[in-house]
Parts: sequence; C-alpha cells; structure tokens
Amino acid sequence: MLNDYRQRFGEFQTAIHREEYLFRSGRKAACDKHYFYREYSDLFQLSALAELRTRLAETSAYRETERQSIQRLIAFACEGHLQTRVRELSDEIEAYEAASRITWEGGKVAFSALDGLLANEADAPRRRELAARRADLVQGTKDLRAERWARLHEDVRSQFGEFAPESYLAAQQEWRGVDYQNLAQQASQILEKTESAFANALTPLLARETGLAREDAIPADLDYLQRYACFDHFFASDRLPTVYHQLFADFGFKTDSQNNVTLELNARANQSSAVFCAPIRIPEEIKLVATLSGGQANARDFLRVAGQTQLYAWTSRNLHPEFRFVGDAAVPLAWGFLLESLLREEAWLLSTFGFVENLALRQALGVFKLLSVRKQAALLNYEVAFHDGTLRENAGRRYAESLGEALQVRCDETDHLRAIDDTLASADVLRACAFEAQLSDYLKTQFGSRWWASRKAGEMLIDLWNTGRRYTVEELARQIGLGELDFAWLTTALLGQLHL
Repeated sequence: MLNDYRQRFGEFQTAIHREEYLFRSGRKAACDKHYFYREYSDLFQLSALAELRTRLAETSAYRETERQSIQRLIAFACEGHLQTRVRELSDEIEAYEAASRITWEGGKVAFSALDGLLANEADAPRRRELAARRADLVQGTKDLRAERWARLHEDVRSQFGEFAPESYLAAQQEWRGVDYQNLAQQASQILEKTESAFANALTPLLARETGLAREDAIPADLDYLQRYACFDHFFASDRLPTVYHQLFADFGFKTDSQNNVTLELNARANQSSAVFCAPIRIPEEIKLVATLSGGQANARDFLRVAGQTQLYAWTSRNLHPEFRFVGDAAVPLAWGFLLESLLREEAWLLSTFGFVENLALRQALGVFKLLSVRKQAALLNYEVAFHDGTLRENAGRRYAESLGEALQVRCDETDHLRAIDDTLASADVLRACAFEAQLSDYLKTQFGSRWWASRKAGEMLIDLWNTGRRYTVEELARQIGLGELDFAWLTTALLGQLHL
C-alpha cells in the first residue's frame, strides 16, 4: 500500500505543479487544480489515512527515516481531506475574485492585478482610491471566508476520530512539528525590541520617497515605498541573466549545463506571476519563469527565486517524493532569502553591478526587510489567536491593531480573513529568516566576507541542497553547527542593517 500511495502522491504533485506553471506562465487562462484533486481523491480518503496510520504503527522506532516519511504523508492526507471538505467554498471564493474587476482609467482591471497596480502608483490620492476599490472587492468574500474557516475549525475536530486534535492550531502543530505558541512569543519579542528603531528608520524614508508622514500612511504606501526606484538604473533587466549565470559559476557549477532547469525570461501576455519557480518534477524538470523588468525590486525577486530553483535542481532523486515535494516550507524560503540578501552586501553590489555609493540602498533594503519580518510577526500572533479559538467577534479589530502597530501605519480590517493562511505561512517566513541570518554569518566566518565567490561555499550549499526538504530548518541548523534557531540573533541582524 505504501509504495502505491507514494507513487500516486508523486504523480499528484507533478500534475498540480504543472497546472500551476501553465496558469502562472500565461499558457492557460484558468488553473484547474480541482480536476486533479478529484482525479487523486483516493489520496485524501479517511480509509487511506487509516492505512497510513496502521503502517506507521507497524514501523519500528529505529526506522526513523521511514517513520518520518509516513508521518509526512499522513499530514498531507489530513490536510488534503480538510481541503476537500471546503472545496465548494474555496471554488466560490476563487471564482468571485477571478471575475472581479474595477473600472480604472477607462478600462477594466482584474482583482489579481490590483496589488501590482497599487505598488507602482506614485500618486498618493490615487493609491488611496485604488485601495478603497480593492477593499470593496475583498468585502464581497467576507461571509464566504468566515464560513470556510468555521467549517475548517469544526472539521478538524470531527473528521479524524480518536486522532482528532483539539483545535486547528493544534493540528498544524502536530502535522508540521512547529510550536506556534512559542514562536508567537518570539515574534512578540522581535516586535518589542525593534519598534523604536523601525519607526525612526521608516519615518524619514517614507517622507523622502512618498512625501507622507508616517501617521498618515496606509499599507498601500508601504508597498509603493518598497518599489524604491531611485537606484533602478544599476539593475538593468538585460544584466540580470548574466548575474544569475555568474553567481553560480563562482560557486563552481555552470547553469548552462543544468539540463533539468529551464529559464523562461520572456513575459507572456497573460502571465499572472512576474517571477516564480515551478518544481514540476524534482529534480528532473524545474522551471524558473521571470519577467525581467529591471530595478532593485525585480532583482530581489529574481535572486530569491533563483535560490529556490537551485534547491530543487540539486535535490537528490533518491529521496522519497514526500522529501522532495513537501515538508518544511521554510526550507525553500530560506535558500531564497540567502541569495536575495546579496543585494544588502556592499562588496557584492560593487563587484556585480559596479554600484559604488550603495549605502542608501542597503539601508533602505534593511528597512524593507525589517518591515517584512514585523508584518509576519504580527500576522503570526493574530493567526495563533484566530486558530486557537480565543478570537471571536473581535477578529477584525485585532487584525487592524496588530498590523497597525507592526507596520507603524494606519490599518483597517479589510484583509483580516483574507490574510490568514491555511498553513500559518507567517511562521515559515520567520523561521526561514532566522535560519538565513545565522547561516549568512556562518558562511562569512567559514569562507570569508566574500563567501559568494568561494567554490568551497558552493560545495557546501550543494551538499545541503541535495537533502531537498528532507529536514526542517531547525534540523539543518543543528547539522551545520549553527545550534538552535536564535531569534535574538535575527533581531540583532535586522537592527544592524538599519545602521550600516
């Protein structure tokens, strides 16, 4: 049974990732993932879950790897089963958003395009008008999202018999091995210790780039701020492919000879994602799709996705599919963050782009990184309260207060249900950031301040990439010799980037 389940699992993952690739790259007008959920519905049936649990019980404790692989498949089956229970509601929400449009400048703008439009709108009053129009559309799914979450919270306690967790939060903790409540306490510490420095750094930057006082700003203004185009001439779009190839050549391998990786750098008319990695068959078929528009924001996205691409490209084909496709979501995030962090390195900016006076950019990127971490920390605290049942009627108010305090701008309740992730992704971002901060320091200690030019560093990264998603970031940290994830270390690193 286990071998058959694994085979079906691998086929399902490839089918889903291929479908997402076709849609996001503009090759298909719609993403019909639900067809594959129906075709592979046997993977999510309670009978299959019962067989997996039986197999786990029969597997000796000393066969640790086998037990972990079965536990990962059990988590996949449980989550998939819950998703089938709310499929109709999910479809209704997706259909509403796909069909939603606003009238803008004489044309129709799709809901999916609004975030990008907001981030590139230089005029503050127009940003507010766009944000208000977007909020009206989001409001249209509020009741559906509330019903979906109520059903998930109920089903997680009623669908799994004697193995039923006491709450949705407890279920995610069991399936992912993350202590979310402890992590939320760490997140609160990050928020407390960085509040003053963040406000002091954000205020002049926001005023200079947008003309707004911090107390008058809204989240859309922060999205525009991170566009930060004043140094974009250093990051020409036609330069980025060369940067990609040279970066990995310095690590000791030629990307041109990676037959399992395809770079698609020409935008299609209907492409829905500017930069993304599609791990269709790991490691045999990996696609890096990118619209290269140039600028620091585009360069950051490109480097981050390049790191994720190389993780999947070097993953050992000998691993079980559950160690290649699923597992700790913080792992691919961390490898992406590691390469993205090069844009905050003075020597790398100089040697790669000839960017000499780069202090202002590095300080701005430090503000943006801290902004991102503080947002995820606030989201995690909100999600933990939402999923453990302590939030009822005041969820929207709690969201607005938490995000407002974290971002230091005026926030409302608009996204309080839309922002919640089924898998508490905010926790994965925070854990990935902590791992990346410690790993960056380790690489500098072991291979020098220009570690990105060291073939020895490249060999180490390849060895780690070989393990795919077999380990969590906590396990990787221990294996490398970093010790436990240290959020105080992360806090210090974040503050240091504000005062270079």
